[in-house]
Amino acid sequence: MGLGEIYIKLAVTFADDPKVRSLARYGPDAGLARDLYVQMILHCKRLLTDGFVPAEQIGLLVYPLDPEHGNQLAKQLASVGLIKEVSNTEASDKQGWEVCAYLKRNGTKEDVERLSQVRAEAGRAGGIKSRKRPAQRAPRATSKQVANQAAQQNGSNAVSVSVVPSGTTEDRDIEQAPTVPAGETQTLTETQRSKRLTDAYAEAVPMCKWPAVNGVVLSAIRSGKFADEEIRSALLRLAAENRSVTIDSLRTELVGFPASHRAGGSAPRPSATDRAMAEAQAVKAKLAARRQEPA
Repeated sequence: MGLGEIYIKLAVTFADDPKVRSLARYGPDAGLARDLYVQMILHCKRLLTDGFVPAEQIGLLVYPLDPEHGNQLAKQLASVGLIKEVSNTEASDKQGWEVCAYLKRNGTKEDVERLSQVRAEAGRAGGIKSRKRPAQRAPRATSKQVANQAAQQNGSNAVSVSVVPSGTTEDRDIEQAPTVPAGETQTLTETQRSKRLTDAYAEAVPMCKWPAVNGVVLSAIRSGKFADEEIRSALLRLAAENRSVTIDSLRTELVGFPASHRAGGSAPRPSATDRAMAEAQAVKAKLAARRQEPA
């Protein structure tokens, strides 16, 4: 399964980390060692090695420096605790270096593949449900329609699947939305419903601005015009198409474009000049009719 383009997670305070700053003891080599550390993380994420870098790879990562200089830089990184040496006696036939904090920030190979699968499923789910147009919806739902809609929602069980590296702590804890048993959908508050829907979107787009998306979802719920499943499907379509979630984009995804944006829309309203001319013609016609009336 193709994973597409993947990225590493590196804190913006990386250069101020005490371990990184302690590399200053090695003088001009400090910057070279720091660059090697970043290259090692990139190697691990590109090949999904779970933080392991073979010893023979160091020479390629420090090019155009010579391999011996690269080994010295690796030992400097190990001396401050950023990496550690792995020998045959420690991990079967592996011999090289292990990036200590790699799994904490970037996850295992299984984590990356699981996240890719979640995004692929979100894209497929978004493509199955066709988009609705305003002409297909009643202007305002009646109380009976609202009751029927609520009854249909009782059979819907949307379960969130959080993709978090095993044994690690993310910067923002993502709580898994609980499964709602059939018949209990109506007991959820508006904020509980919006959290469940926003969490579903965050699984497909982990680096989204969760509070902003939740605010848009909450507005859609409070409008009373859309079922939770409709909102969830619209969010997944936006995620699959890499489009941001705003009031306008979610409304367009739920009800389509306004009539003025579609071919065959209503005729344009007459201008003020056209209306004045029409009124003048009407007055003229009335005067002509009065002149023709018998005295």
